[in-house]
Amino acid sequence: MPDKNEILEDTVNLYSQIDLTKVSEAACNLTKAITGSQQVALFYWDNDLEVLANHYVSGSVPKQFIDKFVEEFENQQDPLYKIDKGNFNCDIPKEWQPLYCYEISENNELNACLLFKNEKNLDAKDLLAKFRQYPLSTVLNRAWNYHELQQENQRLRSSYEDMEDKTRMLEDQTRKLIQDLTTRDVIRTKHVERERLIYSISNVVRSYVDIQKVLETTVEKIGSTFTVNRCLLIRNAARLPESDQLIEVYEYIDNANSIKDMFNSEAGIEFSHAAFGLARTEDLIEPFLDLNHNLNRDFLIDLDLRSGLIVPLMLREHTLGVLFLHDCALARQWSIDDISLVGSLADQVSVAIENAELHLEQERQAITDGLTGIANRRSFNKTLAREFERAKRYDQPLSLIILDLDYLKVVNDSFGHQIGDEAIKAIGQVLKQSSRAIDLAARYGGEEFCLLLPNTDLPMAEQLAERLRTRINDIHIEGPGHISASLGIATYPAHAEDAETLFRSADSALYEAKQSGRNRVKTATT
Repeated sequence: MPDKNEILEDTVNLYSQIDLTKVSEAACNLTKAITGSQQVALFYWDNDLEVLANHYVSGSVPKQFIDKFVEEFENQQDPLYKIDKGNFNCDIPKEWQPLYCYEISENNELNACLLFKNEKNLDAKDLLAKFRQYPLSTVLNRAWNYHELQQENQRLRSSYEDMEDKTRMLEDQTRKLIQDLTTRDVIRTKHVERERLIYSISNVVRSYVDIQKVLETTVEKIGSTFTVNRCLLIRNAARLPESDQLIEVYEYIDNANSIKDMFNSEAGIEFSHAAFGLARTEDLIEPFLDLNHNLNRDFLIDLDLRSGLIVPLMLREHTLGVLFLHDCALARQWSIDDISLVGSLADQVSVAIENAELHLEQERQAITDGLTGIANRRSFNKTLAREFERAKRYDQPLSLIILDLDYLKVVNDSFGHQIGDEAIKAIGQVLKQSSRAIDLAARYGGEEFCLLLPNTDLPMAEQLAERLRTRINDIHIEGPGHISASLGIATYPAHAEDAETLFRSADSALYEAKQSGRNRVKTATT
């Protein structure tokens, strides 16, 4: 039986891998060491399709046997069990007998399956105990999610390449149009300027990841090219997740007063949302008598507007915002070419906005727990390391509260996992509502949560922990009724000199709270 150092070394080896193939190879090698088998097959479970997906084989395994196992696989109640001819409609190769299957799960969700020969003829319980010494579920799930994220990134990359092809097509069409209009120098010059604008904005869209930089540059280039007094891009921020704003305004001005702040008023927000409802480009000419829309005429007058152009930023029937061009000195007559060109630019900006939002959403999902909406374990570990170094550098206290929902297994067994999930979500909401902007609430795994408290000493942390315990007691879940949690506290520098020790100290205090009867707060000992 491997000693603790060997187990730690194997665990570190597993955690050091992220590539799906390398993780699979490491998991299969570990299985060989545990079981003595020279042939191991690893299958990943696709939760979206509810099938065994990618598989990795170490050794010689007939393809027909692998395909049959995937086809007939059904999730079993026991995590580790023997497979006999009676429950598998295919001849089991002699070199694979006795054949065992280990279903690797976390939070009652299947992540992967290991198929191996029990060469050492170990008892199923002994095998399961040996496997559970290693974080196979966490490592395989992380590798699978990373693999899926790579696939999704490839899809987005292909989508972006398609967008570039379409942009190049638009540029080619514009170039041909300019070449055809050689009869008049004024027209040629005008269209050359427009072409440069398209190239310029296309390069901005491709060059910058920061959407704010893209939008700021866009309004500056459009406004200066069309020689308008103002060019605004009003973005519909209400559609963005976790946004605390209704609109975002980007402004370019030339010989005019800034009106950006006017859109933060009630009238400005009302006007913006009316503009978001426009289905087509609107050409506004003073005194705005012939309005075919519900834009506020008085607000337009307050903008000191003589003429303007409002162009919706739309993508797949969703309004992302509007471009709003202003003339304050004269009532401009916008040509069909001008309107068409601004519309083309609006299409490019719309694609840039959507790509930026997709990128931000991917980043958010990568650090957020899907069930509770608070930070996930990976995000917590990174933040803990960063905040601990900051606390040491500036000689500031750093407190950590670890809490664990009491009797979750009883709730799940008695009322079902959906009720258990409701209890977990409710605790996540309490942590989110009780946290300051500088704090980090995270779901560490299962029913365990962490609350990291920068610049917080032990008395403050103890007061907060007790308030949390009380608030959790007030939660009522249909079925089990009121719930409770046990909490452990540790503080730097009183209880730890490094981040790992801080976590262990808080975890030990949590263990003491649970051993003392649960539904209580315990502080780490020095």
